[in-house]
Amino acid sequence: MKALRTILVPVDMSAYSLVGIQYAQEIAELFNADVVVVNVDDPHSRTSIVPDEKSRRETIVKMIQHILIDHDLVSKSLQIVVRHGSPAVEIVRAAQEMGVDLIVMSTHGRSGLRHILLGSVAEKVVRLSKVPVLTVKPEEMRELIDISEEDIAHDLRTNL
Repeated sequence: MKALRTILVPVDMSAYSLVGIQYAQEIAELFNADVVVVNVDDPHSRTSIVPDEKSRRETIVKMIQHILIDHDLVSKSLQIVVRHGSPAVEIVRAAQEMGVDLIVMSTHGRSGLRHILLGSVAEKVVRLSKVPVLTVKPEEMRELIDISEEDIAHDLRTNL
């Protein structure tokens, strides 16, 4: 396996994003890698009243910093990047431009009609990315669909 130097973690300010950051930081510790947290300011879903792009970026960075501090997720090798555009496209573009070795992102766990109507940024990133993508489903979702650690271990053994 290739040594990991940089891990990209997309965040959307939801609690689900925190799970991706936690996973990325644990992996980064194993490989002594850097973590880049990226948020994509999507003009189609923008609810911000901050009019200019520079102020909006500064506000987003401060929000991410507060979230990281509040959840004790601050690390010396962590960088925050804000991009503008379509989330999946910008995440993949950021990964390519920064030469990251892995993308770690959490999923919201939507299924059925909600998934079809809203789509999945994680699914699009997996399809578009040339960089390996690790998707993480938050623990609450695992409990909701009743997946145990034994099930995961069993699947890993039988799928090898």
